[in-house]
Amino acid sequence: MKKRILSLCLSAAIVITVGGMAVNASETSGEGASTAQAVEIEQEQAQEEAVTDAAGNVIAPETAQAIDNADLGVTNITPAEESAVAAVGAEEAMQAPESGDAEMTKSTIGAAFDSTYQFIKEDAIVYLLDAAAIKAEPSDDAEDLISLEKYSSIHLTGSSDLKYWEVTYGGTIGYIDSGLITREQAQIEALKADDIRKEENEAQSKMEQEETIVEKVSEGKEDWAQAVKDERRAELASQTRSMNWNGPVLSRSKGSVYGPSGKETYYNLNMSGCVRNMNRRGYYYEVWVRNDGCKMFGDYIMCAANLGVHPFGSLVECSLGTCIVVDTGGFAAGNPHQLDIAVTW
Repeated sequence: MKKRILSLCLSAAIVITVGGMAVNASETSGEGASTAQAVEIEQEQAQEEAVTDAAGNVIAPETAQAIDNADLGVTNITPAEESAVAAVGAEEAMQAPESGDAEMTKSTIGAAFDSTYQFIKEDAIVYLLDAAAIKAEPSDDAEDLISLEKYSSIHLTGSSDLKYWEVTYGGTIGYIDSGLITREQAQIEALKADDIRKEENEAQSKMEQEETIVEKVSEGKEDWAQAVKDERRAELASQTRSMNWNGPVLSRSKGSVYGPSGKETYYNLNMSGCVRNMNRRGYYYEVWVRNDGCKMFGDYIMCAANLGVHPFGSLVECSLGTCIVVDTGGFAAGNPHQLDIAVTW
């Protein structure tokens, strides 16, 4: 630092005295000059012979001598001379105009004094283990220059024992978190394969979840349908008459009545042959018995009728409810509108 200040002072100082070339007042003025004139001439010569710095300030003779000694490589400078030279150098530095060439940028200062800017030279292609940003400076708080996707390749130009390493991408120099990069392309390929497997597993899991939802919805629909069916069955099981008929109702004690469709009678026979016959015709209903003894085929009371008037599978209203024609009988010839109701009585 001392040598730099001396050099600045030497370059700025102007030494105008030249050893024994100075002349005294008496020689300059001549014999006829007055004493006052002699003094004035001596003062002018002293000003001309004085040493000044770049700002025009007069430098003392001992200071000028110290500068000369430093320029000549003389090392035995006294403390007083060293202090004088330092003072002149400091003043020169303060008064010197700013220069764009001499200005030290943050990057320049960092390169000289900040270890985060000092890298071991590299020339390799590396790969990102995750999405990352290239920073303008090796700092978490620095501006993001470029955002890169996972598995991108970049050119590594400098490494260090610190967090951020130097890279170039698309002609841009920047810094990236070294923990997010790998030099091994095989590792990247393995990670890509893992990602594919994960995506396939997630897709399979999603499909299974959707199938489970559909299955549960289907089960829910079936449960709902069964609940409706059970509710309907409970209503039918407790039914004792047609909801659309206010007249007499056929019963054990009333063996014959005239209902909404005509004369009604009842009979108690095995209906399995009638059920098989109906199955062959495409009617598949559950066979059961209502609480009041009516034999049921699904939601309907089984009955016999004139097939010319009421063919197989016809729904006919009787005093006990809605009947389905599954049989016929000899009565049909004499009374074509008569219904014979199947019961357990």
